[in-house]
Amino acid sequence: MSFRVSPLAAFAALALLAACSKESDAPTTPAVPMPGLDYAVENSTLHGAARGMGNHTWFWTQGGGPAQIHYSTHDGRDFAWLVGQRRIFRGEWKVDSATGSDGQPLTQICLRYPGVNFGGLSATWSCQPAGTFFGAMQQREGGDPLQMSGRTQALFVITQTPANLAEIEARVAAIKGRTNY
Repeated sequence: MSFRVSPLAAFAALALLAACSKESDAPTTPAVPMPGLDYAVENSTLHGAARGMGNHTWFWTQGGGPAQIHYSTHDGRDFAWLVGQRRIFRGEWKVDSATGSDGQPLTQICLRYPGVNFGGLSATWSCQPAGTFFGAMQQREGGDPLQMSGRTQALFVITQTPANLAEIEARVAAIKGRTNY
């Protein structure tokens, strides 16, 4: 039995193959190492995530709202200061265990701000994988250098996204030097 292809069918097949072989958008260079994110993902245990959150101030520009500076206490309270706001929002954080899409245990960090649905903050628990959460932080440092714990109002409104935590710490220190903060 012989198999013959008409010239029109062969031309159509070649045109289809040419259309499908467009240049790929896939990267052609090796992946850039991200040791900080890799470390966070590899070490996202319940205990490690809790230790990484408790008694830390962190700077965040991800999510559905303006940049945020948080202070998370050891006992699960969270204070959030958003760009454009004088109010310091009171919320909660917790570390939770879930099952990932691969069926393996997954450590998550969850935040909520009862009574608040503003600037990326939510009244309901919002959870992310701990490694992703830590990797998305622009900066994090121990303690409460901005003295946000227990406050409802900041000393000033942050009018634009700061370059880093040190910029805001310097402004707070300058005001503290003039007032009894």
